[in-house]
Amino acid sequence: MKNLLKAVLVLTFAAGLTACHKNVKDSANGDLNGDTEMVLTESEIESAVASIPTQEVTLGVVNFALDQYTLSDDARKIVETNVKAIKAAANAVSNYQVTIEGNCDDRGTTSYNIALGQKRADEVKAYYVRLGIPANRIATVSYGEEKPVCYESTQECWAKNRRADTLVSAN
Repeated sequence: MKNLLKAVLVLTFAAGLTACHKNVKDSANGDLNGDTEMVLTESEIESAVASIPTQEVTLGVVNFALDQYTLSDDARKIVETNVKAIKAAANAVSNYQVTIEGNCDDRGTTSYNIALGQKRADEVKAYYVRLGIPANRIATVSYGEEKPVCYESTQECWAKNRRADTLVSAN
């Protein structure tokens, strides 16, 4: 299983996830902008491979605009790259599971954020299914605002928390 996870991670990096994008919501017009790119070095990739958990691998993160759950063109590209890694995992092991975690920023009520997080996870799942990942291999969960990756009350931080995380595990 450890070799599977390493293969998925290496394929993910090789497929173009070595570029990390930072989306910042422009407060004037509501658009996401400010993309920056950072390419990992070979030693950073090797370090990441050595430190991955033995149970699951997190793939590319899909970000969303405020109060939205539809996939942008950039989000579709991330999902398409993730599909390549998932299919590689499926070729390596027949028993794998994909989990999509929907998340929101901390604005809005708890019930609204749980519902929005679920819509985000469901939208990502639907695109995975359209791209050939079997629906019975994909689970979704919404954490609403409960699993932030950033804790500041800024536009940049809120943008990071509006996301869907994809995790792949071998069962």
